[in-house]
Amino acid sequence: MQPHPLFDGVRIVDPIEGSQFSLLTPASVEPTSGNPDEFYFPVDTAASICTPALETPYLVDIWIRDGEGELVAESTDEGSIAVPPGRYNLEVSSAQMKLYIAVEGSVRVTTGEDRVRLDFAESECVSIGARSLHEQPAATITTTDDPEDLMAAISAFGSALKTTSCERSFPTLRGHPPLLERGEELDVPDVLDVPETGIRIEVPRERDYVYPVASLAYYLGATVVPGERPRLRADGETFSLTADGDFESTVARVLEQAFLMDCVTRTEGYYTVDLHERKVVEDAVDLDFEALYDQSTAAQVRTYLSIPFEDIADAMPRWKLTADIVPKPEHAEALPFLANDLAKIRTLAESEIQSRSVHDGVATVEDFFGPSSKRSRSTPTRSTRASRSDSSGPFEEHVFRPPESDSIEQAYVGDGIPIRASKLTTEAFMRRLRYQPSEDARTSVIVVSNEEEMADENVVSDIYGTREWLDFDITIRHELTTDEMEDVLATDADFFHYIGHVDEEGIRCTDGWLDTRTLEEVNVSAFLLNACKSYEQGRALVKKGSIGGIVTVADLLNKTATDLGKTLAHLLDGGFSLFSALELLERKSIVGNHYLIVGDGNTQIVESQTGSPYLAKASNKDGELYIKLQFYPSKNYAMGTLISPKLDKMTKQYLAGSETKDWLLTGDVNAFFNKHGFPVEIGGSIHWSENYPFD
Repeated sequence: MQPHPLFDGVRIVDPIEGSQFSLLTPASVEPTSGNPDEFYFPVDTAASICTPALETPYLVDIWIRDGEGELVAESTDEGSIAVPPGRYNLEVSSAQMKLYIAVEGSVRVTTGEDRVRLDFAESECVSIGARSLHEQPAATITTTDDPEDLMAAISAFGSALKTTSCERSFPTLRGHPPLLERGEELDVPDVLDVPETGIRIEVPRERDYVYPVASLAYYLGATVVPGERPRLRADGETFSLTADGDFESTVARVLEQAFLMDCVTRTEGYYTVDLHERKVVEDAVDLDFEALYDQSTAAQVRTYLSIPFEDIADAMPRWKLTADIVPKPEHAEALPFLANDLAKIRTLAESEIQSRSVHDGVATVEDFFGPSSKRSRSTPTRSTRASRSDSSGPFEEHVFRPPESDSIEQAYVGDGIPIRASKLTTEAFMRRLRYQPSEDARTSVIVVSNEEEMADENVVSDIYGTREWLDFDITIRHELTTDEMEDVLATDADFFHYIGHVDEEGIRCTDGWLDTRTLEEVNVSAFLLNACKSYEQGRALVKKGSIGGIVTVADLLNKTATDLGKTLAHLLDGGFSLFSALELLERKSIVGNHYLIVGDGNTQIVESQTGSPYLAKASNKDGELYIKLQFYPSKNYAMGTLISPKLDKMTKQYLAGSETKDWLLTGDVNAFFNKHGFPVEIGGSIHWSENYPFD
């Protein structure tokens, strides 16, 4: 915590995640060391500042608790709230970290059009506490390739839960499951405190049955044991895990149902908010949630699963991730990371991958997507410089289309190139855990434009870094040599946006081709290689040190690639992850299907100001403008996060992944669209809010 370098106030920096948040004061302040014991919830660091008031740089929600942790007031819309003199802890939402303010005295919270002010009448000084949202696995479990040993290993995933109450539906109360590694014998470290929830999952001794239950076992703190038929036992009741006619879809439905009902039930606890999903569920079922809140985990699950899913389906948020995994022994190491994302896991046999080939017996991706255009970023000869690729050689891996899913994001673990899905690697996941942001709080972006005829895309250097209250370091480079490109890729930067040519020999530079597979060191955290068929070069960047990136698997028209490059820059600058940005990219154009993610798609350049980034869907009805917001879960605002839409006087809260109802925009329309940048879908096209009114 440090004095703000540009304004009166303090800047709180999370050195683990590289995120930051500002609190403004009427005059300059100097933070001094604080006492972490002043806070009801745990904090990593605390500081004291002397000030009569604080202001947030943008709209947030404020929850006020007394010394016993009881919620006494909340501010989630325009207006004011006040509490009499006392000892309070204030929680600030959407702060990119868990942020608390401890104060003795009265408190007044005033919500304006674009910021929130906190006034402390009797207090000369207040304490500020912060806790990182970063989670590290507590240990590593060794398992053999025997499915029964893998069951025992997955049974220990629940040790990461910080509570087995329904509050585990909050992402901050779900720790990262322990890692898995293969070995000669099963070893579950004694340091892991495995909960005893009384919930058992029985599945046959086959990896095809074990892998899909990893997320469910983790979330429920369940024990996985061998059984002839897939089923779940909770509080004396038995529930079939093939009830929906399919094992994997039933497991996914049980996970969704238990999770949603936990989110609804927890409104009887620490956060007694007006939750949209609770109202939908209450209208559909007759349950005493106050009594349900005090029941054991097993009893709650038994009650949840006794409800027909179709009765509550309308309340279900759109799930973040569906992951297909080839059930080979070596892929078990990806399970803790998929469970951490609460992924709906499906197994995919190699024979099915072959049957889902996009080739239909032909050798190259070009034969599927069609011949290149003269205006494309791929041309057949080196003599023409109007392309982003200069060769049409076949990919080394099989190209296929995984089964569709209804999740926001779709991923794949295994050999081959998945179209319309992201290819995940355990190496990239591990790199995320080891990632250490620079001590410099600025977000660094490097844009490299290596082709003059693609200069239209250079404007992305003006798009990145438009976020107020965040420090950016934007660098644009032109016409680099191979040595210069190698130096750029070795730079400790947050994001690398490449505009130019790529082919099977490497990235085109002014003096030749840089093959990233030959590099010894890559330090750019994330990247976009906006060039034709950049998959192989992007995959090498991940293997050499990057966490994740967006690549292409086909030829692209220059104009289309430029347009999509600009859209991606907006989305990434607005706090969308690689995953969610790609999902929106596919909304914009079918060419979005030619892009995929290598590595960890949860990677973000910055966090959204709203906590969970969102898409605004606009529609005109009888001359009036209606807005519907679709919230996207992110790395630090995962499934279960509470979202407070800033739509006029809307007071209801929603879960990340949910969508609001149509809301008539009656206030200042221009102010709504220009308060911060976000994507807007209207008439089937994606626009950026700051360009309102849209063409």
